[in-house]
Amino acid sequence: MPRGVRRRCTLRRDRLQVARLMTAHTFLHRVFLAAGSLAALFLTACQRQEVTVYTAPKDKPAPVAPPPMGMGGPAARPRPEVTWTLPEGWKETAPGRLGVAAFNVAGAGGKEAQVSITPLPSLGGREADIVNMWREQLGLAAIPAEDALKQLASVEVAGEAGKMFELANRPEGATNPVGVVTAFVHRSDASWFYRFSGDAEVVTAQKPAFLTFLKSVRLKEVAAAAPEAAGADTSGFKWEVPKTWKALAAGQMQVAKFAVPERGAAKADVSVSIFPSDTGGMLANVNRWRRQIGLGDVNQAELPTVATPLDAKLPGAMLVDVTNNTKRLVGAIVPRGSRWFFYKLMGDAEAIAPEKDAFVGFAKSEP
Repeated sequence: MPRGVRRRCTLRRDRLQVARLMTAHTFLHRVFLAAGSLAALFLTACQRQEVTVYTAPKDKPAPVAPPPMGMGGPAARPRPEVTWTLPEGWKETAPGRLGVAAFNVAGAGGKEAQVSITPLPSLGGREADIVNMWREQLGLAAIPAEDALKQLASVEVAGEAGKMFELANRPEGATNPVGVVTAFVHRSDASWFYRFSGDAEVVTAQKPAFLTFLKSVRLKEVAAAAPEAAGADTSGFKWEVPKTWKALAAGQMQVAKFAVPERGAAKADVSVSIFPSDTGGMLANVNRWRRQIGLGDVNQAELPTVATPLDAKLPGAMLVDVTNNTKRLVGAIVPRGSRWFFYKLMGDAEAIAPEKDAFVGFAKSEP
């Protein structure tokens, strides 16, 4: 596949995740086009530094479906407690749906910018794509991966080594140039994004305060509630779970998880996620799954060799089966109404082989 085409496919795969993060920012809802009117809402700024503690609400069980955009789920890992030192002149505002904190930064002449903290499912290893996706949002053309990586600078974020990049442009319809400074850290729980965006003059003037703010942030782990002996609560579903499967606590972006019987030292598990879209299309999903077991991407012409129809009674449902040495992944994508169900059986090939038929039956059953 030509390099440019491969990059466009890669970008499309993560478009949903980035769209979620962008939704958390008032900038992408065209606040900069109405900066004058919004500025009146934030004229009162903090006159002293203050330490703020914010604890994101624990996710509640969602037996029928996860919250919109597929986040959360039963027994999801709790978010860390976030603390920070608020720079002078910044004002805390209500965070977006996916964010844990947001701030308004007022500048001269009614100009302003916004800061937000947003955790997303891990994007580790996708740094070049992260840069290019933000460039696209700002109306800038994508650049080669090697050039995108050169845009990254090291920065201290929440006591950890992070990366940061800066962009500026005047998007179509914007009155003034827009500046964006984005810092991020890939942690075990998520990729944490710290975005400072708004009027370019405000962003430039307040960048030192933003860097100080990043250093002040701390993420304190919150102990998860001990799972019940019976495993995850999946009573809200009607699906046919094989009796030999053991329910486990669901992970991030999952609504259910099960362990299949072990075969000696061979292990595998089944997970289920639900999304309001196909998250980028079949090709993007297949390649994401292939990478999870160390395989390279396939192109559109090769897709039929790894993805086949699941059942004629389930229009659009597809089954994926890929193996890499001793690792194997069997996945099913089943559209139902306005939702897409993602089923994945992944682990040691020896444990998966005797469970494939049961897995397929499970994916076909009405949830």
